[in-house]
Amino acid sequence: MWTWIRMALYLVLGAVSIWYGFFVRAVGAGNKFYRVWFLVGCIFLLLIPAAYFHLWKSVPLAVKVIAVVLVSIGVLVYVVLLARISSQYDTESGEAEYMIVLGAQIHESGPSLVLKYRLDTAVAYLNEHPGVTCIVSGGRGDNEPATEASGMRDYLVAHGIDESRIVLEDRSTDTSENLKNCLSLLPSADAKVAIVTNNFHMYRALGIARACGYKNVCGVPAPSKKAYLVHNITRECVGVLKDILAGNMSLY
Repeated sequence: MWTWIRMALYLVLGAVSIWYGFFVRAVGAGNKFYRVWFLVGCIFLLLIPAAYFHLWKSVPLAVKVIAVVLVSIGVLVYVVLLARISSQYDTESGEAEYMIVLGAQIHESGPSLVLKYRLDTAVAYLNEHPGVTCIVSGGRGDNEPATEASGMRDYLVAHGIDESRIVLEDRSTDTSENLKNCLSLLPSADAKVAIVTNNFHMYRALGIARACGYKNVCGVPAPSKKAYLVHNITRECVGVLKDILAGNMSLY
């Protein structure tokens, strides 16, 4: 009986994971990380015949121990990173002289959902702080009609922000390059800077900024759609690990 329950559970989890992959893909975020959900779904589906034929019983004990240890480490790392990422969801924004809006996917029709949240948050902050200069940061990907920076500028201007307040950084391809290139546009590393990005991305953005040499930086977190939260958090965990191992990010 227990075998059939497990098989049914694997079937449901596999189907849901694959459906979620298509669901995330439909938003057009511009990256291929949604494919991880297809992989997860296939793993669950492969567990169905494994459970039916009781293949786990034939696995050597040493392999079982290694598998359990690796899975446990993975879960522990995920939980720790989840806690660190969540700690910056509602970070307090401070007074700034400059604002950096980090780029994301641009479509022919305008900014992606993730980027629109960032830009709307930037508009609100800039209206409340008329003396702040805004740096929009992002180059052009192979699947984008223009640079992210130019699309962001157009959106801000269309929403009432004076173009004279906007500086373009249009060469970067990832968060690390965003912040390194923007630092060169500031009068000094001591300038008061507010970084605008989505709440799930704020921990990594601030960590990279500090590693780049920003001395006086704070975050202005933009919201994100809850339906994509599992995807965004999982992708961020991978991104944080990558930037830590590459030396791009400081822990705090």
